[in-house]
Amino acid sequence: MAEFDTVAGLYLEMVRKGGPRKAYEAIIKELSCETGLNGKRICDIGCGPGELAFRLCNLGGIVTGVDSSAILLSHARNVTDQVEWMEDDAMTLGKIQDETFDIAVSSLMLMDVPDYESVFKQSYRVLKHNAIMIWLVMHPCFQSPFSHPEDDGSRKVYQYAPQYWKSKGNGTLRSIAGSYHRPVSYYINNFMKTGFALLRTFEPGSETAFESVPMHFGAIGRKI
Repeated sequence: MAEFDTVAGLYLEMVRKGGPRKAYEAIIKELSCETGLNGKRICDIGCGPGELAFRLCNLGGIVTGVDSSAILLSHARNVTDQVEWMEDDAMTLGKIQDETFDIAVSSLMLMDVPDYESVFKQSYRVLKHNAIMIWLVMHPCFQSPFSHPEDDGSRKVYQYAPQYWKSKGNGTLRSIAGSYHRPVSYYINNFMKTGFALLRTFEPGSETAFESVPMHFGAIGRKI
């Protein structure tokens, strides 16, 4: 999103430190269980600075990376010229024709758009028949604004309501850009309502051994 231009420096630093690495690895692992990537046309929606798109390209995918942040795309173009980089809105995908792709990928971006249902609908539109969409979000149960770690490694959830929120920090990614918290059921039900047949969900684990709760929640479905 264009709003990420205001926090591009913070986001790039997070990527540089490997913050989304586990998310990328989980998406590639789940995709490999369903389909080969070599020669497949893949749309990375909300590609940011391009790390996941680059990895998918290295695995043989014919990749288009879409983002509305001009700053993040400028960094993506420095990653590789083997990916088609496109400035566009994930909620409209106005520059992409119908039934263009074999795979649509959304990594850690649905929490950042006000209308995630439109992302599902536009992804459905640009996918070929029987194509696959995979998406991953910060886990709505355990990585929510009202979920806090306890001393024993567990987490206490104080609230689970859908809401837009900003952290109380100062000068951080989420204190500036905020995020949309939505229950798991919202994502799953609207994914299927769009027309995707749900193949399975997955919950990649925490980065640390201290917390045993999942860091992310994802799903993979097929256009029918």
